[in-house]
Amino acid sequence: MKRFMGYKKMAAVMLAGALVLSVAGCSKEETAAAKTDTASPSASTEDAVTIVKVGTGNGAAPFCYLDEDGNSVGYDLDVLHELDTRLDDYDFDIEAMDFSTLIVSIDSGNIDMLSHQLVKSSARKEKYLFPDQYYSLSPMSLCVKEDSGIAGMSDMAGKSIEQNPSAYEYGMLLAYNEAHPGGELEIRAVSDQTTADGYKKVSNGQVDAALTYQATYATVVDQIGISNLELTDVVMVEDTYMMLPQGNEDLRDAVDAGLKSMIDDGTLSEISQKWFDEDVFTNYADMVTIVAE
Repeated sequence: MKRFMGYKKMAAVMLAGALVLSVAGCSKEETAAAKTDTASPSASTEDAVTIVKVGTGNGAAPFCYLDEDGNSVGYDLDVLHELDTRLDDYDFDIEAMDFSTLIVSIDSGNIDMLSHQLVKSSARKEKYLFPDQYYSLSPMSLCVKEDSGIAGMSDMAGKSIEQNPSAYEYGMLLAYNEAHPGGELEIRAVSDQTTADGYKKVSNGQVDAALTYQATYATVVDQIGISNLELTDVVMVEDTYMMLPQGNEDLRDAVDAGLKSMIDDGTLSEISQKWFDEDVFTNYADMVTIVAE
């Protein structure tokens, strides 16, 4: 795990030291009155910033992963650090961990916010809080065989594609079929299948296409050494959000305001350009139309 804390925590520590000196001559009752209660997010000293424990991933490049020196880097990290500088009342304590650990940690109250390219599914909305503003758009394309004649979703009528039924993307494919009677895809349910295995099935003709992230395609194809595949243009776009436990409405609203300011002044576009070599907010905002229930 990797943990990072911004400069505001240092200020809080210095302020806490000053408070110790100022109450040195007070009674126990006066000293106790000067303390604040512990609550979630992590408690802060009066007039100081509130420490927010933020969990993110460690193996999902280019979004959140560890570089060769073991440092936590990626698109999500840049967004979190910038957001931290804009929220004067909060200081982010960022910890990188496995995705399965992230879910356990937010459910147990060990972290106050989670950033890992999550979609706002109906099931999650019943249990967690989400800002109104997405912080990233993830374009998806079809991985197909060369010369397949498949250039987009309209070419997939009657053709096969695989997806895990527990994945949000499965719901998106169902929503597409519902919106395109007569042009439905054949959606095959699979589980515990890696992206590489899905590509291999496309390569050997077991399935016609695989829905995949553009940021993932080049890396995986290079790893498995398959040369008869190609990527279509973007066919669907996922809007992704930071996720918080119920009861953290103030933090959610602050994060929402901070993200909207980063949209308005172009900061998120700049971070997107850095990590994806394109401005996903300009290129794909009008494609966020297919929503799974």
